[in-house]
Amino acid sequence: MINKFIEEKKRKAEREKKIETAKNVAVGTAIGTAIGAAAGLLFAPKSGKETREDISQKSKEVAENVKTIVNEQIEATKELQDKVKSEIKQAYEGIKEKKNELVNGVEEEIEEEIEEIVEEDINEDESESY
Repeated sequence: MINKFIEEKKRKAEREKKIETAKNVAVGTAIGTAIGAAAGLLFAPKSGKETREDISQKSKEVAENVKTIVNEQIEATKELQDKVKSEIKQAYEGIKEKKNELVNGVEEEIEEEIEEIVEEDINEDESESY
């Protein structure tokens, strides 16, 4: 049971890592696009003032995009953390419950064995007294 749980967690972690990699590629692509746009503006045949305004505008757009992506990633990480905590807690409670069931079962078996032994001893004592 524990091994299955561990294997499942490993698979989920691998999937999450792949998702994270894809997100990083998307962020890198966005940043690369912004840099390319800025380079295009620098080499465009415009006046210095227009170019500076374009660069300023594009810089603000890129900064806002990066900020949005970072905030989304932080939120996704928090959600994943909460989900993992919840799953670990559930697994722990399940293991704890199973342990208690096993302990109770063993206790009952021991009590039954003790009762049988005591009954046998009483029966032997009664047979010997006749």
